[in-house]
Amino acid sequence: CEKGWKYFGLNCYYFSTSKLNWTRSRDECVEKGGHLVIITSKAEQVYVYSQIQETHWIGLNDLETEGKWMWVNNQPLQETGVMFWFSAPEGPNEPDNWKMVDPSGENCGALGNVAYTNYWFDASCSELKKFICENGE
Repeated sequence: CEKGWKYFGLNCYYFSTSKLNWTRSRDECVEKGGHLVIITSKAEQVYVYSQIQETHWIGLNDLETEGKWMWVNNQPLQETGVMFWFSAPEGPNEPDNWKMVDPSGENCGALGNVAYTNYWFDASCSELKKFICENGE
């Protein structure tokens, strides 16, 4: 892996120190020769969340069609069969497209929120978060 990237499985991962919105994070990963992380296994999910202490952007969004979550490689989330959305017994479950802060809803995927780093949450794409890039796929 290049300097500043971490090796896991067959891929290299970059955990940012700066915070950007989702679109800028996506572009930054491309500039670095990768893409926002695409999580396709339990092992990969466990690895990435073990590396972070706060919320990070991942390569997931439903910007094009509400409720149709797509990875940045244009693969529909449904096709991978691997999902780690947060769900609470008392509800509501993620993704919930919450509109209280951003009227356009929550259309970008993040790993973690304030309380948990090991689940996915939908968030407003304009929020500033750290992000995880991946290359090698």
